[in-house]
This record gives sequence, structure tokens and C-alpha cells, in this order.
Amino acid sequence: MKVTFRASVLLAAIFTALTSCSKDPVATIENLKTAIAGETNANAKYLAFQKQAEAEKLWRIANLFEAAAYAEAMHVKEFNKVLKKLGEPEFKPTAEKPDVKTTAENVQAAISGEVNEFDEMYPGFIRIAKKEKCSDAVAAFTWVNLAEENHEEWFVEVLSVLRQKESDQDFHRVWFVCQQCGGLFLSHFSTCKYCYADWETQYFKPQIFEALY
Repeated sequence: MKVTFRASVLLAAIFTALTSCSKDPVATIENLKTAIAGETNANAKYLAFQKQAEAEKLWRIANLFEAAAYAEAMHVKEFNKVLKKLGEPEFKPTAEKPDVKTTAENVQAAISGEVNEFDEMYPGFIRIAKKEKCSDAVAAFTWVNLAEENHEEWFVEVLSVLRQKESDQDFHRVWFVCQQCGGLFLSHFSTCKYCYADWETQYFKPQIFEALY
């Protein structure tokens, strides 16, 4: 998948942010906690959606939800790293109970959630982090924003396949997940095209989610 113009603009935010944080970045700290809560809920939601897809014998969609759930867990980990750098303790919110429907409806819900994150929530968090001169937060929010757009593209693709074929047999079955930004890929790269994590240093490590048949 190509990096869009908006993605390139967001990446530029990393390099325009200063290297230190303002003395009291209250808003950014709260935004990090909000993001962690949201990603924690997304992780729980996608795991529940995975089980529903398995119940409907839509194994490849189940694989995508499993990979996406893993990616959301990587987002939580990344945001907690930034909180620690800001002198804050690790934030561990309790996930809400997911609202599980049919797999087609669950994929649509996933699309809506991802769009809200990369279209509204994270761009707002990036602006505030830049204002408070928190480069670590700017970078983390930017990487995750790009990864969420990447997730949404896969969900849109699989929903199209499901609607056209009434099956997921023509969809992908193996996924690689960047352990820094949570981007989902069909094969590995020397570096992640979203956060530039180096495969060789294990920031970018393959996680294979194979079909159950």
C-alpha cells in the first residue's frame, strides 16, 4: 500500500517537533492515556470479533482481526513508553465489553473506529503534542495514525471481498505486524515504511497468523 500525501505530511510532523517536552505537558499526558484506553478497547473488540469470525468459519477475517488486535496492543505499549519518559506510571485501563454482531457488521464497525482515529483523534493529539513540544508523543501519535489508516484499508478490502463473494476465501491469510507502530503487512521489509523501525534490530518482527484449516 502506498503512503498518501496526508501520511507524508504527518511524517513531517516528527521532524518539525522539538527534541524536548515542555515542563508540564498536561494535555499530552491526558491524550496518551485516552489513546491507551482507546487502543485497549480496540484490542478487546478485535479479539471478540475474531471469535465471531471463527464461529462463522470466516477464518481469514479471523486472522485479520487477530493481527489487528496484536497491533493495537503494540500501540498501548508504545504510548506507555512515552508516558514513562514523561515521568508517568504505566497506564492500564480496563477494557469495555465489546459489542459483537455479525462479522460483516463487525468489520464495518472496525472501519468506522479506525477512520475516527486517523481522521480526527490522532491528528488532534499530534497538534497538541507539537504545541507542548513533546517530540516523543508527536512521533508515537504519528506512527499510530498511519498504522490505523493502514488497518482501515485492509478492513475495507476484506469487507468488499465478503460482500462480493459471501466468503473470505480470496482474502490474505498471513500477516506481519510491526512491533513499533502496529502496521500490518503481507510480507516483511528491511524497515517499516510507516515508522522506519529496522527489522534487524527487532523493532520490526514478523508475527504470523495462519488460517485454522
